[in-house]
Amino acid sequence: PMQRRMIVEAQRNGEAGTGVLRFIIRPVRREDSGVAMIVIEDITQQRAAEEAQHAFVAQATHELRTPLTNIRLYTEMAMDEGKKNPAVLANCLNIINQETYRLDRTVADILSITEIEAGTLTVRKEDVRLEEIFPELQAGYAAQADEKQIQMAFNLPPKLPVIKGDREKIRVALHNLVGNALKYTPAGGQVNVTVTADDGHLVVEVGDTGIGMSEEHREHAFEKFYRAKDARVAKITGSGLGLAIA
Repeated sequence: PMQRRMIVEAQRNGEAGTGVLRFIIRPVRREDSGVAMIVIEDITQQRAAEEAQHAFVAQATHELRTPLTNIRLYTEMAMDEGKKNPAVLANCLNIINQETYRLDRTVADILSITEIEAGTLTVRKEDVRLEEIFPELQAGYAAQADEKQIQMAFNLPPKLPVIKGDREKIRVALHNLVGNALKYTPAGGQVNVTVTADDGHLVVEVGDTGIGMSEEHREHAFEKFYRAKDARVAKITGSGLGLAIA
């Protein structure tokens, strides 16, 4: 006999696939406890969303903890040894500055991903002058390319059109693609950015002579926080958010 409402969740395994079902059982009439109503809900998607959210929070926390730990350690070193050794102080301040920039970039990436997944990302429609975007992009990565001895070439048409779009989001997408190409291209390699504009379409291709991705990792390239389990990328810092945002 049913005296009060009960909720039972059960894992479903069958030929149609796996999932989670929720059974809500409640009495229909107080005077007749032998009659109950059963409501069955498929909460598979809800559970998957909750698990994805928990994984996102855990990974985001990990990505934020690393630069914060480094900032704390080098601040302590600067306070303890900096007065006695100016070289140590200068090195500590340089690392703190780099880690602060890394922290700021990671927070911005996480906020962007959150907006995208929540459906609150707004896209502005404005005139975007591409003749300003690409020289800025090239100048922004010239020093990094020179430092790694990478030849970076921009193959642009004689005249770039003015397009309608969100200038900042176009800029971020292009920066993430070019930055990713430089990051995973070994010294002495080449990164090519080719732009074609015709028939009302703009196509930007970013190619490189980098380490590439195996077939099994390629389908995950645009997943947030995903980084290939490859020894060659183990020492390359990154949040795994750049391509997801792009």
